[in-house]
Amino acid sequence: MKSSVPIYRRLTLALLFASALSLAASIALAAEPDQRALDPEVLKDVATYEKAMGTDHGLTPDKIRKFANAMNESPVFKNKFLGIWTVQTPSDAWIIMEIMHEVKPDLIIEAGTFHGGSSALWAIILEHINPDGRIVTIDIEDQRERKAKELPIVKEKVDFLLGSSTDPKVVAQARKHAEGKKRVLVLLDSLHSKKHVAAELEAYAPMVSVGSYIIVQDTPLGPKAAIDDFLETNKSYIADRKRERYPDTNSVRGYIKRIKP
Repeated sequence: MKSSVPIYRRLTLALLFASALSLAASIALAAEPDQRALDPEVLKDVATYEKAMGTDHGLTPDKIRKFANAMNESPVFKNKFLGIWTVQTPSDAWIIMEIMHEVKPDLIIEAGTFHGGSSALWAIILEHINPDGRIVTIDIEDQRERKAKELPIVKEKVDFLLGSSTDPKVVAQARKHAEGKKRVLVLLDSLHSKKHVAAELEAYAPMVSVGSYIIVQDTPLGPKAAIDDFLETNKSYIADRKRERYPDTNSVRGYIKRIKP
């Protein structure tokens, strides 16, 4: 990525309206408002995003401007794994790896592939925990970097599904991958609106094994509200708050553990 190009111009729509919302919120809200007009490219992304996904993201133009500016400062958006752009908060990635070691999943379903860095990371860790385990990663657009696609561990262990994580056809494909698997772990890191996360929880919760987790990332605002509604009506799951031991977690109430069938 060339340093002369602002980071937000390279983010997916989901990252623009979701990951930025939580990962950059503390910086953005403290920043002085930028009085310049929104970049036309950002406005085009807003229109495209809302046409495809609806208008329940809750972001005003001023918030979008602040988040776009803040993303240029947030170190999370500069993270790379094996040279692949990987937008993961390191402390949350550590907790996910701990959960992987405890659960020893036969299958990890990841909603939100982006450049493919996180699925490469999970694949390498999974190889040492459960050599027969596999990963299914889902995104509405194939933006995986070539180096991510060409990693031998990715070729061996990772299956990519193109489409929305809530599309019934995609959900059916993921369910097929989950058939016969004793331990299934789900990571939700795609579009972080309340409506979308609620649909993801409804679709993927039945696939998760007892003792395993649905991990919802970037939970402030939309995802948190969806989680609250989900836990209110689904008593098979609890929010495992002890997983939130790092103060910079972006999964507040997002480590959702299945405790019974």
